[in-house]
Amino acid sequence: MTSSTLDKRDEFLLHMYDAFWNNVSRAENSAWTMVAVYGALIAGVGLARSVITSTGAAFVLIVFGYVGSCLSASANLWFRRNLTLIGRIETNFLRESDYGSLIPSQYKKSRRFWTIEYWTLLMVAYPFVSISLSLILLSPNASNETAGLIGLQPNDLIYLTALTGLGFTLLYVAIQHRHYISFLKRTA
Repeated sequence: MTSSTLDKRDEFLLHMYDAFWNNVSRAENSAWTMVAVYGALIAGVGLARSVITSTGAAFVLIVFGYVGSCLSASANLWFRRNLTLIGRIETNFLRESDYGSLIPSQYKKSRRFWTIEYWTLLMVAYPFVSISLSLILLSPNASNETAGLIGLQPNDLIYLTALTGLGFTLLYVAIQHRHYISFLKRTA
């Protein structure tokens, strides 16, 4: 390879590096946007409770709680992927001695999908908050309402929704984890 080819390659890698960091920043910002939207949803459901009933409010909260959980899993996949690619580009420019002094040594390795960071916490928090709020909404008047949809009692409808949502969310998170592991294997 000629010197100009290496320079163009280095320039390309640096542009990729910047793009990956922009994607990481966008993913982090989207986490806070999702939290804000979810907070607004909770407030909106609280205000509309007299119109949509406690059962309807609980149903909306649970469904959107699981949607938030799945969005967090998807964002986590892209967040981890971009951090891994950033680390791989860094290995083209950094010396071995830079690891441990300039940046932490573990940054040279691929990132794990499951960590105790806000993405994983959000995957758990959205459904937990949704189900907790729904149980609070339904506790004082659960026997006074029936769900007009299929004649189920409100608690039965909420339990069915919660269990179905949990199943789909766990499946989706497992698929996202499998995609990340597959990405690591294909690009190693």
